[in-house]
Amino acid sequence: MNSLRLLMKRNCLDPDPNAVDPKKTKYHQSLESNRSDWSSLQSEDDEEVSLDQTLDPDDFEYHGTIYFEPPKWKGRKRRRQSSPVTRPKIVSLELGKQVAVVRDMPLDNIALEDDAELKTNLLKFLGLMAPRRRLYTPGEYTTPESEDPTFTVTHPLNSSTFSPAQPISISSTWSSLNLANLHPPNPEELTAKRKTNILLRTEAKINEMQTSNFLKEIDLSELPTRRQLAAICRRHKSNIACLERHPHFHRFVESLHPSVSINMCHPLAVTYRERSFDSCKGELAKVLFNIFNHAIFHCGLVAPIVWKRSLRSSCKGELTINSSGKRSARILLWKKISQPEMLIKMLLYKMCQAAAFVFNRETGHGDHCRRWAYQAKRAMPELPEIVDCDPSFKYTCSMCARWSYGRIEFEEDRIRCHYCQFEVIVKPFRKADRNTGTRPDRSITPFKAFIRKNYLKLSEKGYISHSSIMRLLNEEYRKMGATSS
Repeated sequence: MNSLRLLMKRNCLDPDPNAVDPKKTKYHQSLESNRSDWSSLQSEDDEEVSLDQTLDPDDFEYHGTIYFEPPKWKGRKRRRQSSPVTRPKIVSLELGKQVAVVRDMPLDNIALEDDAELKTNLLKFLGLMAPRRRLYTPGEYTTPESEDPTFTVTHPLNSSTFSPAQPISISSTWSSLNLANLHPPNPEELTAKRKTNILLRTEAKINEMQTSNFLKEIDLSELPTRRQLAAICRRHKSNIACLERHPHFHRFVESLHPSVSINMCHPLAVTYRERSFDSCKGELAKVLFNIFNHAIFHCGLVAPIVWKRSLRSSCKGELTINSSGKRSARILLWKKISQPEMLIKMLLYKMCQAAAFVFNRETGHGDHCRRWAYQAKRAMPELPEIVDCDPSFKYTCSMCARWSYGRIEFEEDRIRCHYCQFEVIVKPFRKADRNTGTRPDRSITPFKAFIRKNYLKLSEKGYISHSSIMRLLNEEYRKMGATSS
């Protein structure tokens, strides 16, 4: 019976070989269309091998077509090809001043005929001039001069010159604050407050007289847009009341000091005075940041605050440049800060450095940082004075020997001299080297080997200026680094 069914299945249900089966997929149709190619293959004994000879119909439940499923991968999943690695944007450092300044593009149209010293160094580097020993002249290796006192300022919101921040006037909105639980100050406390106000006004006048005129104005051209400033300002709305002043109370920042009587505290500072400092210093740091950002930095500074358990100092500013060239800052504070005075000083100090970097491209404590410190004392005389600090690194061009200081540890393969577009060497700062000169570094690096090999070839092809040759070579070297990684 079984044999009869099998015979009927084979004789009656066998389809026409020329008919097209609708169940066939493109994969199966392509297999059958290539049978002629497979049948033409010859074995080692020159015998023709066909696909039908390799299959036994008794081994399958035959329905006219044998369906081959594609083999499934049983091993590890194949890794997708990753997108090509993009090298970060090259950063140009303007050297020669006290503090290095970040630039987006190097100088244009630098010709060797205009700079005899650069031409001599380059010819020696290329082996076209024999190196000669040069005597050391102290006058040529002095400390870099400060920035030019003639400093033009453009406000981003209007075309007029920006004037320093004015002291905040006494507000008439104190009725909105909760003053019901405060005891009236006694005459001794009022007298002490008057003396404090006289002292602050005297210090403000002295600071105004001792500050140079070129430090009283600051460039705000790289502040965020008007819309972005308005969005940031809305975040400060709840803390603007901390800037209000009243003749019977101390200012908010002054009220945080333990020596100030609780009866004379700013109403919004009483909460932080009644709580332990360790339990509220995180919240207080955010309030102080918003106050300073609104009163001093024009609501334009965006710098997250991160508390760290272990730091070499009480605070640290992380200044970074991403792959697209955008500058950003982050403020690191030590978790063991135990006094509000230290928190105020450290936070303000790092905010000034962050603003000088983000808005003015300055890599360390230079004239731009001093300008922001002046703005802080002018807007809020009760704030502590921000003094200069030592840099962390020294940047030196390996060709033209220009050098400056800063606080950012750049990767050497990413930075170039703003003037001659050669490598910049980054070394830790040492006080003993502050007044010592520098000379071109003759050590050969992969970048220098690439420049030495290709510089003359481009000059022979018609590239005249030194800037055009170095711009092209830097771009080619950057592409080589991207392909190798």
